[in-house]
Amino acid sequence: MNGWQHWAVAFILLLCIVRIGQGIYVFFRKVKEKHNPCENCITGCELKQLYEKKRSGCTQKKKEVKKKCCG
Repeated sequence: MNGWQHWAVAFILLLCIVRIGQGIYVFFRKVKEKHNPCENCITGCELKQLYEKKRSGCTQKKKEVKKKCCG
């Protein structure tokens, strides 16, 4: 292999590493900002199901609290 081929392979690998790092960073930033990490999942994953269950439980609790306070 020639010298330029080594540089081309190194450049492509660098681009792949940057892209993977960017994906991981965006995922954890969304989690930190309390966005749903599975909003783009096509299939139902366990994390998405747990998130939806917890979310529905919180809305039910809020409604009960409002009824108790006003009644």
